[in-house]
Amino acid sequence: MRVCVLGAGVVGLATAWALTEAGCEVVIVDAASAVGTGASAGNGAQLSYNFVAPFAAPETLWHLPALMLDKAAPVRIKPQMNGGFLRWNLEFLRACTGRMVRQTTEAQLALAALSRAELDRLTATTALSFSRQANGKLVVYRDKTSFQTARRQAEAQKGMGTEQIVLDGVQCLREEPGLRISAALLQGGVFTPREEVGDCAAFCEGLAGQLRARNTVTWRMGAPATPVLRDGRLVAVLAGGEEIGADHFMLCLGSGAARFARACGFRLPVESMKGYSLTLRPRNDAARLVHSVTDADRKIVFAPLEREGGQVIRVAGIADLVGEDRRIDEKRMSMVRRGAADALDVDLDSDPIGWAGLRPCTPDSRPLIGASPVAGLFLNTGHGALGWTLACGSARLAVDMLMQRPPVLDGAPFSPKRYS
Repeated sequence: MRVCVLGAGVVGLATAWALTEAGCEVVIVDAASAVGTGASAGNGAQLSYNFVAPFAAPETLWHLPALMLDKAAPVRIKPQMNGGFLRWNLEFLRACTGRMVRQTTEAQLALAALSRAELDRLTATTALSFSRQANGKLVVYRDKTSFQTARRQAEAQKGMGTEQIVLDGVQCLREEPGLRISAALLQGGVFTPREEVGDCAAFCEGLAGQLRARNTVTWRMGAPATPVLRDGRLVAVLAGGEEIGADHFMLCLGSGAARFARACGFRLPVESMKGYSLTLRPRNDAARLVHSVTDADRKIVFAPLEREGGQVIRVAGIADLVGEDRRIDEKRMSMVRRGAADALDVDLDSDPIGWAGLRPCTPDSRPLIGASPVAGLFLNTGHGALGWTLACGSARLAVDMLMQRPPVLDGAPFSPKRYS
């Protein structure tokens, strides 16, 4: 079977790898000239297998006016007067219930567990180096209401098999000596001992090297894909002046997936959520960051990565629902810089420009995995902020479905039909 994977980010590459393991011939198509240049390039580096709180939640509704009106809020929604955006927001509002949060949390935890197992299996058989560490994650809260909500979420997830420890402010700083936040500013935190970090861009490059070594994989990079449909079926894509045919196509284009779907004649409920990041070096005399840390109320994460020359810290944050705008807004980037300066002893000049990328988000925070309305086109997209975490698991699930093998977990919560 010949399968064309549309997208060479972490989800697309993991899917291509799973397809080769299933014995498929694979062609990878991407508009970028190199792999992992979209949301995979500068994401927060956290592998959040046990902490999957969805963005669509009742507490989000309480903050909705601020998200739409406060330009300094860490999460911002810019209203857009088009039918697709308005429909996405209505679907988002319907997902902001306690029942939907429980369903999404259960589904994401199951997929995350599969993803960890698949990443373990992949790294056991390949010589990939991407700064992977199981160093635990600490989520700290400044706001009392946010902390109370987090405590409830941690209690709920205990019944789903995750290990999480609720701490007060003093205990948070004892657990993570690399933080410079005053204990008086913290309501508390949640520590998850088994969480991991990893350099997603390095993983993409390493996995691409493994794929290039296989004679069943071909590449069409630097070539935007345009669909070719015949009798309602996707039979090929035009890329770089070449018509590329395949038995099946796997859509893993991230923030570009909705645009490709429109060209095929159907709507995909995926909107782009822009985030920013910096990769900073600690000052010479600074205490090393032991765990990855999330400053929940400021929506900023700090992930320590080991590189040649010592530790660097990936600082990532902000969530702007502003459409497909990849430009760096200096005011938003300055919020990330201030967040780093307030919490860590880092050299802000070690990354003077920073990075911005788009996360592909669905209304209920779950990815879309399954057959599309167009014959021949399969979906594996819409992972939001958990693309790095869920990549290997969603690849396994998507390929099992495509090959009509018994799936290793229930794929119904991720079915695109839930938005039909």
